[in-house]
Amino acid sequence: MLDFLNGHVRGVMDNHATCGVGTLSSRILGDDGQMFLLFLLAIATLIALSIHEFGHAWMADKLGDPGPRKDGRVTLAPWAHLDPLGTLLIVASTLIGFPVGWGKPVKTDPETYTVDRKLGVALVAGAGPLMNLLAAFVLAAPARFLLGVLQNGAYPPSWEPFLAITFLINVMVMLVSLSLFAFNLLPLYPLDGSHVLANLLPNDIAVVYVRIMKRYGTYLFLGLLVSGVLNDIVGPVVIGLFRFLLGV
Repeated sequence: MLDFLNGHVRGVMDNHATCGVGTLSSRILGDDGQMFLLFLLAIATLIALSIHEFGHAWMADKLGDPGPRKDGRVTLAPWAHLDPLGTLLIVASTLIGFPVGWGKPVKTDPETYTVDRKLGVALVAGAGPLMNLLAAFVLAAPARFLLGVLQNGAYPPSWEPFLAITFLINVMVMLVSLSLFAFNLLPLYPLDGSHVLANLLPNDIAVVYVRIMKRYGTYLFLGLLVSGVLNDIVGPVVIGLFRFLLGV
């Protein structure tokens, strides 16, 4: 789902070649720095997934469910949200340029919510993607600052590796977070968007929607994913937001 990220991060570096980021990646791992960027993409994916799961846990906690806090999930610490198999798959799949994986699902009990059950489920489901969007906006400020510093070159040469790597990780987390935001809000089962929509629709329509999604949603999702249609839908949204936030 995120295979287009590598190309657009490289595009940012190419457009600002004077900052030296591209030459840094080339010096570290080959002429095009491909493995270097993929390594950073794996790290960024793990961080963004942790932000996503924290969003679910934080909202459930705010709505009165004591479970996520007891489970240690109301934290941004990545190790609290990493699923062993999902993490391994992220690392392995990123090496071939197509990061796929998942974080540890947040266990929550809608019966403990202090609001209407359906509204609570929709809020918790939507909080993960929205937390990713918030993270991208927060990271935009340091990303712009670092890009400006690297462009101006007003720093000791020995600082270049630290500044460039920090910039790259920053924009990678931005891109993955924006991807998780746009991707997970699609109304396809089992994505968060399907749970949001199912709990906002009138009951009679929601019943039909849930029945169709549970029966065909996974197949539709996989078909759109493998065919590349999902990237065609999500990609322009992600890149548009990214360029707006970074000002490139």
